[in-house]
Amino acid sequence: MSSHEEMRLKLVLAASGALSPEEGRQVEQHAQECVSCRRELEVWGFYTRGLGALPQPALPLGLVARTQSRILRERTAAADRRRQALLLGGLAVFSWFVNLALWSVARLLTGGTFEVFGMNLVSAVSWFLVYSTLALFTAGVSAAMLSRHALRRF
Repeated sequence: MSSHEEMRLKLVLAASGALSPEEGRQVEQHAQECVSCRRELEVWGFYTRGLGALPQPALPLGLVARTQSRILRERTAAADRRRQALLLGGLAVFSWFVNLALWSVARLLTGGTFEVFGMNLVSAVSWFLVYSTLALFTAGVSAAMLSRHALRRF
């Protein structure tokens, strides 16, 4: 990108006074040398002065305080959701480790066979199938109880 194109992109910012003093001087110097940029800077300056002359809307009372309060509530809620997700993940991992440990102990104590209704409950497939079924049922009941508790709070 050439220096002319860079200066042309900064004309709007220069007209509104948004550039640093050094950048503003560079743009002014370029506008003195370049006729098209000088005209464009004058047009943008006209727009800027016109916008500055418009009446400024008054902020409703308490808008800033309400906005800050809402942002804080949303940040707190987001932090709570992250904390709950981490806790849930940690509990799931802990649950699987406990299940694996219990399966190992059950296999050790029963010698690898514990049959109920013709099914060896300490084989890996049946143990984890029974465990998963019980875990899903428990999770469903817990979710239902927690949702009822959350609804009562509101």
